[in-house]
Amino acid sequence: MIRELSEKEFQDTFGVKMTNITQLEIDNPVEIWKYVAKLREENLILTKVLNQKIIEGVYRNDSKTFDHVLIPSKISNIFVVIIVDLVKKNIFGHFTLDLNEKYGITTNRKV
Repeated sequence: MIRELSEKEFQDTFGVKMTNITQLEIDNPVEIWKYVAKLREENLILTKVLNQKIIEGVYRNDSKTFDHVLIPSKISNIFVVIIVDLVKKNIFGHFTLDLNEKYGITTNRKV
């Protein structure tokens, strides 16, 4: 089952600072690809993103309680952010982050 987070739930997973940990080797990472497969079933991401396990970036909050895993959507600058709860060692949910809307970017380009 997938769970879409509200804006408030998403914002509550941030810390004062988010650190890019994309290049770090993570010990015992939480498995996200079954969740990503369900996102694909809901047509939120492209099949190639799932098949090639494409991750745009991973960011950790400063209290080390949540990771944000950015997965490309079907539209440029829109990401499905999977929120990993590092305390409970599970997936808290996901949020669709639209950078086009957030920063006033106009594009119709598909990935």
